[in-house]
Amino acid sequence: MAGTKMNNGSAVERYVPLVCWSAALLTALLICLKIIGYGFLPGGDARRHVAKPFADKPYSEIVVMRPEYVVDHSPGWEWLLGRLNRVCGWDEDALASFSVMSLLLVLFCWPLVWLRHPEAWLAAVLAELIAIPELMVRWTQGRPYLLSEAILIALLFSWSKEERRPPWWKVAATCAGFGLSAWMHGAWYLWVLVLAAFFLAQRWRAGLWLAGCWVAGTIGGALLTGQPLAFLKGAVFMAACVYQEHLPKWMLVGEFQPSAGEFATLVLLAIVYVWRRQQGRRCAPLVSQPVFWMILLNWILGFMADRFWADWGLPAALVWMAVQFDDSLPVLWEGAALRRVMVCGLIALPLFLNAGNDLGRRYTSCLTEPFVNGADPKLQGWMPGAKGIFYAGNMRFFYNTFYKNPKAGWRYIAGFEPALMPAEDLKVYRDIQRNGGAVEAFEPWAKKMRPEDRLAVESPVEPVLPPLEWIHATGDIWIGRLPSAKAQAPP
Repeated sequence: MAGTKMNNGSAVERYVPLVCWSAALLTALLICLKIIGYGFLPGGDARRHVAKPFADKPYSEIVVMRPEYVVDHSPGWEWLLGRLNRVCGWDEDALASFSVMSLLLVLFCWPLVWLRHPEAWLAAVLAELIAIPELMVRWTQGRPYLLSEAILIALLFSWSKEERRPPWWKVAATCAGFGLSAWMHGAWYLWVLVLAAFFLAQRWRAGLWLAGCWVAGTIGGALLTGQPLAFLKGAVFMAACVYQEHLPKWMLVGEFQPSAGEFATLVLLAIVYVWRRQQGRRCAPLVSQPVFWMILLNWILGFMADRFWADWGLPAALVWMAVQFDDSLPVLWEGAALRRVMVCGLIALPLFLNAGNDLGRRYTSCLTEPFVNGADPKLQGWMPGAKGIFYAGNMRFFYNTFYKNPKAGWRYIAGFEPALMPAEDLKVYRDIQRNGGAVEAFEPWAKKMRPEDRLAVESPVEPVLPPLEWIHATGDIWIGRLPSAKAQAPP
């Protein structure tokens, strides 16, 4: 009788790992469905990515830019969205939901491949969400940099262990990862941060292998664009344009503004480190771990631009914590495998509730955003004419209006990166920023407008900027045109 009970217990215990894996995957899926269920629409670049396939033309015909910008920055991602549109018939909203769900699922599920206990990754993410709730805002932007983050996490997991010679499949997969990141995301040059981390950890052999994979993968990704040299040069050119302006940091987009140092994350890492030391387990010195150098290096660079910490340092911190949890969590259910299910539930449930709640309207603020829709009958004659220019003093107007009017025949003066604007228009744009969007700062644009051009200004009251006449479009957005433009045919 006792033997029968023991056998039954052993049979049940065999399914415990499967239950935990299923719980981890189900938690990730439910979080994604919960977020999309709010009607969430990611802001910023995600909107221009999903609108681009419908425009079916290069950005040089959508945004007024310097002639040096030749190849689109994220050609692979926009190619994928275009294929989904043509094959599946998905509209902009469906593509936006796909962008959020697919990239979020990759971040939640891909790291599980390298861990013995999937709940270790869930625990690391939950701990970081408690330290910085803004993590979910960053992870739900539906932009291809999240794919680069997932590839970074995979590289840190798979290359952190010492080995004399990596197997061919690992080298091939690494080359493919670098190539996919370059083609989908575009910021191929930032991978030097990973190489630096391996060399600082004195992992010379792994660092050299990674360097070779990076070169081969980047070349492969660039070749997929059809204009490899222009693509590689364009990515560096855009980054150089941003830093050559020497502007106050508050005038740059959020990811180029400095980090505050993420003190809460540093405290969290310190707590995990002390906890591990108290367990008496021997660990490799921190200075010999590439993941440690990735954390430290990007934490320092974060004081220059937050993207270093948010996109490169923070994923490394999650990898390091997940490894510590993967080694230590079994102590909680030692001798009682069913207890593991309870521990997994105590991690998965609060993670779902934390990541899925609408904290600070992070998932529903988009529902009340104003969008200028050229199909609105009251705006007939008030949108730019064919080959006209839509002048506006912020990038948000471009993202939202292009999303709603992807097939329009006009161009936008301010697109996805102000530094790419022609020098004369960039000066006007920066003056608008310095003056807090004051109507008077738009005067240089008003003076150069043609009958087919339009000016968009955000103001609680009708702007006064002769000789323009105005219509209230939506929200606080007013559209101005020259009086002689009344008969201008819409595009």
